[in-house]
Amino acid sequence: MINNAKSKDPTLIVGGGPAGASCAWKLASAGISCILIDKASFPRDKVCAGTLSARTAEILTSSGILPAPELEALKLKEYRTISLWNRGDLLRTFTSQHTSVRIVSRREFDNVLIDKASAAGARIVTGEAAVSADSSSVTTLTGKAFSYSNLVGADGCGSLVRKVISGKRGKGTGIGFEYFIPLTDLDEEPEEIQIHFGYFPYGYIWVISDGEKVNIGTGAVGSPASPSNIIFALKGFLEARGISCEKYQLHGALLPSRELDRNLGKGNIYLAGDAAGLVDHVSGEGIGHAVESGFLVAECISSGGDRKTVLKRKDNCISIVRQSMFYRHLLFSPFTHGTAMMGLRDNEEYAQGYWNIISGIESYTEMFSRILT
Repeated sequence: MINNAKSKDPTLIVGGGPAGASCAWKLASAGISCILIDKASFPRDKVCAGTLSARTAEILTSSGILPAPELEALKLKEYRTISLWNRGDLLRTFTSQHTSVRIVSRREFDNVLIDKASAAGARIVTGEAAVSADSSSVTTLTGKAFSYSNLVGADGCGSLVRKVISGKRGKGTGIGFEYFIPLTDLDEEPEEIQIHFGYFPYGYIWVISDGEKVNIGTGAVGSPASPSNIIFALKGFLEARGISCEKYQLHGALLPSRELDRNLGKGNIYLAGDAAGLVDHVSGEGIGHAVESGFLVAECISSGGDRKTVLKRKDNCISIVRQSMFYRHLLFSPFTHGTAMMGLRDNEEYAQGYWNIISGIESYTEMFSRILT
């Protein structure tokens, strides 16, 4: 497959989440013809805690896709404080003096990015589910065929586009579940982001309020725990706090794990976001990596396929996810978990390091270099 960005066929992007929409916006802004297709009609809901790190905010505002006032308008809540727990025991509460984490509605956030791509000149086709793809075109469930010069898979961890490269679809070996609890059903609103470790291997439970409801969910990437065991842990966590799960709907989604594509595809076939395996294995960060990878893919296409130059930048989203795949064992492995929990409890530098990862202001390598020197 040869990259030919000057072909009469447009670049085709499959998937309209943050990765696909960001890629479409950047391509269209550069005058490159592109079409984005998605099976859903927007706005639509998405299983996600909706956290935007300070790093993500910087990427959005500095690129121009979301100027600061528009990003501010999307913000539901802003946090500078996090509490860290281990099976019901409070380890430490940490408040940052410098950085914050924003909470957004994925329904609204994703819809705004789609509108931005459309306004820039991208053709947006919704309600069309891609069902087959080959080296020249993608066909949807309704029988429509879209030819392309470059193909971008921003279609999640079960990526169909990935199959064009590897011969098999992507797999989701991580999983996330969440409940939304109205504030009116709770005795009080959590004042900080809560992270609860120890309920199942290689994952955690989060508690985050957006000002109207509280998102209580789980994220597990590469965990040996089964989905049923993770659900059992989440329900037990809620019931221990007097919350009856029967009143609320459980939402779930697969997460990519162990399938990081460091080259974001091959030839004129590109992968971005979850389709490329770009989910942080410690923090669960996905939105920022999706947006950044969408921009990186657009730059590769604009440069005629020069991946080597575009992707060599230090501490890009690919590098950060690679680091997280290594360092997650220090936090979650049964051999080091107890030591990690004591470190978070007894050493404020460790807690600050965890916050810096959550907020995106340090890479893992930078954090450990700072702590250990």
